[in-house]
Amino acid sequence: MRCLTRALVAGAGLIVCIVASPVDAAETRSKTPSAPRTQSVGSPNEGRLHGGKKLEGSKSLKAARAHRWGVPSLVGMLERSAARVAKKFPGAVLVVGDLSRKGGGDVDGHRSHESGRDADVGFYMRRGTKAWAPGQFITIDADGKAAGYPSVTFDDARNWALVEAWLTDRGASVQLILVAQHIKQRLLAQARRAGASPELQNRAASLMVHPRRGLPHDNHFHVRVACPRSSDDCIEHGTREKKATAQKKPKRRTAGSAENRPTTTKKRRTPKKS
Repeated sequence: MRCLTRALVAGAGLIVCIVASPVDAAETRSKTPSAPRTQSVGSPNEGRLHGGKKLEGSKSLKAARAHRWGVPSLVGMLERSAARVAKKFPGAVLVVGDLSRKGGGDVDGHRSHESGRDADVGFYMRRGTKAWAPGQFITIDADGKAAGYPSVTFDDARNWALVEAWLTDRGASVQLILVAQHIKQRLLAQARRAGASPELQNRAASLMVHPRRGLPHDNHFHVRVACPRSSDDCIEHGTREKKATAQKKPKRRTAGSAENRPTTTKKRRTPKKS
């Protein structure tokens, strides 16, 4: 029995316990603050994030940058996919770059990553015949070789296993994977060799997109998940408009231009990262 109040009864030497009633206990629990509900607000290019989840490192995942916040579906998918690939290929370590800032908004060097739904993910590499996890993103050429690293190559099997894990994850819905065309073709070839179903191959082919503008994404994946169901003000790029009748509807953009905001001048600009 827990005593919330103890009183000494005069002359009797007894301790009297006043026990809290169920109503009192319920009131106490109701005053305990609950975790904030995650809200992805606006679009990936013009948005913010409330109540996001922080990506933590593990034996199978290396969080390489400071901006590690995202919607739970994105963070959970990255954690699960890294563990899934490592289970199939022992020693595999997934290197993850920027997600979003804790509150969302602009991230230096990026045109998106503002609403907690985007992540930059490094490729799985091999040095000789062994798995190798560099601390930075490395450019891969059409032959699968790493620029500046003669003995390092793109790991077709592990990278396809990663894409497969994303596309079949039950806790997230992938909307877009930006990656260079020659890498996309390598992955689709690996999917065929691995015996992936035609449906999965077709879905991978439609979601892996070579950017029309900006960086070619030949040194990392850029993966984006769909709006969480709890986020009413989330703008699904190209498919969902903001629920506000008094505001001007956002312009629809194509998947290939997802990384780029409209510009008001005709001067050529140096492409930013995704």
